[in-house]
Amino acid sequence: MPAVPVPPYPGVTVYELPSNVHTITGVSTSLTAFVGIAPTGPVNVLTRIQSFAEYTTTFGSVDPSCEMSYAVMQYFLNGGQDSWVIRVAPGATTATLAIQDNFGNPALDFTAVNGGFAGNGLAVVIDWPSADPNRFTVTLTSMPDANGNTTVEQYGGLSMNATDPKFVEAMINGVSNMVTVKRDPGAVFGHGSSQNKAPASFTINASHNTIRVSVDGGSPITVTFPSPSANTDIVNTLTTTLGAIATATNPSGNTFVITSASTSDHSSVVVMPGLQNDASRVLGFGTANGGIEADGSSPARPKPSPDPGKLTSGPVTPAAFPTQSIALTLDGGRPVNVLIPVGGLPLTNPPDFNNFANAIQTAVRSFRPTVPAFANFTATFDSGTHIITLASGTRGPTSSVVVANAGTDTLATDLQLTLPPATQTAGGSQVLSGGSQLPLTTANAYATFVPSPASKQGIYALEDADIFNILCLPGITDASTLIDAAAYCESRRAFLIVDPPANQKPMDIEALVTGTSVPKSDHAAIYYPNIQIGDPLTGGLRLSAPSGTVAGIYARIDGRRGVWKAPAGTEANLVGVQKLEYTMTDGENGIINPVGANGIRLLNPYGIVSWGARTLMGADDIGSQYKYVPVRRLALYIEESLRRGTQWAVFEPNDEPLWAQIRLNVGTFMNTLFRQGAFEGASPRDAYFVKCDSETTQQADIDRGVVNIIVGFAPLKPAEFVMIAITQIAGQLAA
Repeated sequence: MPAVPVPPYPGVTVYELPSNVHTITGVSTSLTAFVGIAPTGPVNVLTRIQSFAEYTTTFGSVDPSCEMSYAVMQYFLNGGQDSWVIRVAPGATTATLAIQDNFGNPALDFTAVNGGFAGNGLAVVIDWPSADPNRFTVTLTSMPDANGNTTVEQYGGLSMNATDPKFVEAMINGVSNMVTVKRDPGAVFGHGSSQNKAPASFTINASHNTIRVSVDGGSPITVTFPSPSANTDIVNTLTTTLGAIATATNPSGNTFVITSASTSDHSSVVVMPGLQNDASRVLGFGTANGGIEADGSSPARPKPSPDPGKLTSGPVTPAAFPTQSIALTLDGGRPVNVLIPVGGLPLTNPPDFNNFANAIQTAVRSFRPTVPAFANFTATFDSGTHIITLASGTRGPTSSVVVANAGTDTLATDLQLTLPPATQTAGGSQVLSGGSQLPLTTANAYATFVPSPASKQGIYALEDADIFNILCLPGITDASTLIDAAAYCESRRAFLIVDPPANQKPMDIEALVTGTSVPKSDHAAIYYPNIQIGDPLTGGLRLSAPSGTVAGIYARIDGRRGVWKAPAGTEANLVGVQKLEYTMTDGENGIINPVGANGIRLLNPYGIVSWGARTLMGADDIGSQYKYVPVRRLALYIEESLRRGTQWAVFEPNDEPLWAQIRLNVGTFMNTLFRQGAFEGASPRDAYFVKCDSETTQQADIDRGVVNIIVGFAPLKPAEFVMIAITQIAGQLAA
């Protein structure tokens, strides 16, 4: 007990003593890592995903060419709660887009955040929404997903000036989930300038004769004009006062322009009110007075994008319009029949087709809750030419307007909205392109999934994960890839679920497992056969690899029963699985089970269930102590929990007090598992032991700074074979 300080006054004193208890918290058991192909998302980047909705937001919806998408869907459907996802893309290149300024010089270079095909078609729209010559807006729109939904990002008030707080690179890079942007090294800058809003007339007198001018961010220079001043006096006074740093001109009327002598992105001229006798309002200088101040980056602004897609009618003439519907297609979407209430609209001679334009616009926009593209649709009528113009509300590669007659109605023809004589104008095509990736093949699988560990790509992106428990490579059957993946799982105390090749019979699986095509590792298990699940894209069945579904079962059983319970049996039903690629008989199950392959069986009335719990070292003739999946995974759980839970002991004095604390804390953790039913035995003495004393840690160990802890446990092995013996008793005759 530490020394207790004597209080300076009589009474009761309460003080705290440090506790010897360091609680050991069990780690996760079913945090699953998926590595595979995906339609979109960051490449070789570790991403935490906790629902399938999160997955689709980042990596896209299910895709026929991406087995991982179905595996993740099945994982969460079967009880998975948490996962890591790593997208790989063999030989990926990244989509790009170069945009010029208004003079044809290079301005901005956009690069997709996500490599491969993911960035292709991403639309970039440039706007100059205000009179400020230095500012522009960038709007980014993703390609529609499988449900037709797009993501939009907008960045306003941007500048090409690297010293500006809203420099385009600073505002977009690291913020956008779609692109990075770089000001092109060839961007051409000009002179900073300040142009006044020319007054109809002005009077310079003793009360209004000074302004202050800052050139290139320098200290303001006071300019005092003579009273009175003519235009030449204004120019001469500015030129004389500012000297070599700026010049002044009077291009026309009462317009004056002050131009910096330098050319750079931050070259500028800013006019401020004079401290006394201000003339800036009289002359219209400064943005507060309607003047225009352009910095040197203004000429390098990216040029505005083309207008939206438009449809322009032929000249509309008076006619009766008994029909009321048109078929409208916007931005390449689905055609929608739009009812136009023309019957009650007044016709005049000459006709006022503003009524019709307004009716069309109102009717189309009423569809916006169900067809978002209709929200900003416009319809206008030119009374001079009698032409109706329909315009999409978006700009980009798919911006377009197509009109046809709806059924038997001929309103589209009556209003001359059909082609010809209507004229179709498509929207701008400023989209990223050039992203590509190779198809995944046996030849490139190994380099894609298990490159150099130092690269942190493929499965080695998991180096950035604090922990993962299960690894799935959905649909990957390449032997070299699986062997290295199993070895990596061994180094990280994790477990690999292996998928079988397609079109295999039980005897093929027996040969596969006993051969060299799968890892001989107790940190891995294989499940057979492949499964058939409902495909949300087609409504039919899809043949799929079982690893994601089985990982979900692991998570479900861990949560309900504990990691020591075999993820197999009648409660291990495969949710969402409707058929099996191959339906085994009992005898065929007896072919694969003894060699360490786990069957997936159709067992009535339980449905399709996992019916095996052996590791790939679980063959009967191997005799591994980690023959069974739950024993191996329980050991991994204990190892990782104790490794993390005893970190406090590092650098503590290596003697009996430390050893006693270790025995206490580790023993408490093991006893908790015993009470939860994790071990065999009727008492703690039968179930586990913790030894840390002078026998395990001798003086030589102490001298080397080592403390040895030995923990043993009696695992519960699953009952694979339930034997029932039946006998008859002979009836006895009454005496």
